[in-house]
Amino acid sequence: MKKFIFLLIIICFQIAGHGQYLAAYNDNVNHFWVFEAGTIQELEYLEIQEYQVGGILVAYLDNASNLKVYRNGNVENLMQGSPIKFEATDYLLGYSVYEQLNVYDNGKKQVLSTSCDGYIIRDSLIGWHDRIQNTIEVYYNGQITTILDGLIYNPLKEFKAGDNTLAFVHSSSKSFYLYYLGELQILDQFVQNIEFETGRDIVAYCDIPDQTFYTFFRGEIIELETFRPKSFQAGDEMVAWVDNLGKLKLFDNGEVTTLSTYEPQYYSVHDRVIVFEEQGFFKTFCNGQVYVVERYEPQPYLIDYNTIAYLDENRFVKIFQNCQTTPISFIPVKEISLIRDLVIYVEGVNKTKVYFNGQAYGYLE
Repeated sequence: MKKFIFLLIIICFQIAGHGQYLAAYNDNVNHFWVFEAGTIQELEYLEIQEYQVGGILVAYLDNASNLKVYRNGNVENLMQGSPIKFEATDYLLGYSVYEQLNVYDNGKKQVLSTSCDGYIIRDSLIGWHDRIQNTIEVYYNGQITTILDGLIYNPLKEFKAGDNTLAFVHSSSKSFYLYYLGELQILDQFVQNIEFETGRDIVAYCDIPDQTFYTFFRGEIIELETFRPKSFQAGDEMVAWVDNLGKLKLFDNGEVTTLSTYEPQYYSVHDRVIVFEEQGFFKTFCNGQVYVVERYEPQPYLIDYNTIAYLDENRFVKIFQNCQTTPISFIPVKEISLIRDLVIYVEGVNKTKVYFNGQAYGYLE
């Protein structure tokens, strides 16, 4: 039995947002642990197969292929058998065996379909095609809604989803659909060769023959460019793109900002974070301002929620949060992981630490 020694103790703290206090990891002997807002608990001493951390739960397949959920300090067995596929999000857990699709929402299990031949899971919704009913269904806000019926085949040539958006092209009518906040609408009656990306409250799209670049943002369609961008990515309430002249631009909460007049070698958008290269510098955008995170591209770096976590040139762990860079470890480490705003790293052979809310937690043998 391991004795936990907390490195730093929080007397009082506030959780800045939903789903920022859970983490999980395997130790050096493959015991499985969960971290929850300052406490660490061993869940399994036999090696598990895989796990995912959601906003309010941790889901995992144990050594015997049982799908289990850790929630509110307890472990619940959801399903036995194989092959089980599952995905945990901020609010939901979706899981399937063959064509049976299920959801675990706020402690309740529900079978969504027994003839599902394709689905997508995001924070607030699950969308799928029912092969027998010939329908497109969406689970949102605890309810199942049929958004297309009377189909003779699966019309979804391609569909993508953000946290609360589901966009797709009907393969026969060529209409470009969006399901958003419980309603289905048509963004374009006829598209020929559309490119699109989805995020929370936002969809960016460009039909190549038309060239015009649009974004749907909270119920409004906005023209961003008259020429097709070289590339674009969507996040939470934001879209970044490289325009036809090579400028990197950002649409963020209704405003357009030019981040760089030089075409970046790379850029990446995830949740509320964007990182990009400019003349060799590793940069980000925070609260209306461009920041230099490092004067080189760190390897590796991870982005999630509101955080950039990376190893510097000395293999020390650093994070960029709240518009500033903070070192959190002065001992070289081999690798890091980032779960929302929590950073997990290993010092030495088996000294696992979790950085949470400005504090570092760990245990000793």
